[in-house]
Amino acid sequence: MMLASIAAFGQTADASPDADGVYAAYNGVRPARLLQATAAVIPPGAGLATGKHITTLSMVIGVDGTASRIEVVSAQKSPLDDAAIAAVKQSQFEPGTLDGKPVPVHAFVWVPFLDAEHPAIPVAGPLRRLNDFTMPKPLKTVEAEFSDEARRKRISGSLLVSFVITEEGLPVKLQVLNPLGAGLDEEALKSVRQYRFAPATLEGIAVPVPLTVEISFHLGGRY
Repeated sequence: MMLASIAAFGQTADASPDADGVYAAYNGVRPARLLQATAAVIPPGAGLATGKHITTLSMVIGVDGTASRIEVVSAQKSPLDDAAIAAVKQSQFEPGTLDGKPVPVHAFVWVPFLDAEHPAIPVAGPLRRLNDFTMPKPLKTVEAEFSDEARRKRISGSLLVSFVITEEGLPVKLQVLNPLGAGLDEEALKSVRQYRFAPATLEGIAVPVPLTVEISFHLGGRY
């Protein structure tokens, strides 16, 4: 019998950079840390008339601790997003490291615009340590199938799929971090695309978050 299953929400593969030389913060890669956050300046006329807003940003933290390739990940765009980006650019980060050496890493930062009484100060992970933050909860997972090529060649192993869970609980921006080949990467992506989640929340508001899941393909018995 051949089995392909979700092993865990975990991290077991060797760390390697993506095509742009940027690392994901897993397995030996220490994530960048937000050392000193600069509060966002709300521009005139861009207040909070519609209530709270949280800008979610993805970026790369370079070896010098500066943020680049900043992208708004929030589905609901706002005039406040530019203020959030400006605040992150002025904030100070400690770069991520691999084997004690600085490396460029992917990072997420949230900038909560709550009300006129609270400054909009950027916050960053680890996710479980953020105040007023709830992790996403899996509602539906789908087992990955073996590819025909992997079945013929008797190939097995584990891989990691990184993705972003949207405010609607959908997985987007999927990427295999440590490919196995033989069609197994495609099967893993196919299964993760079908996952559904109760989204993460910050200050009671649904926000996008990054997540990594381990998919294990195991060969068993005779065929």
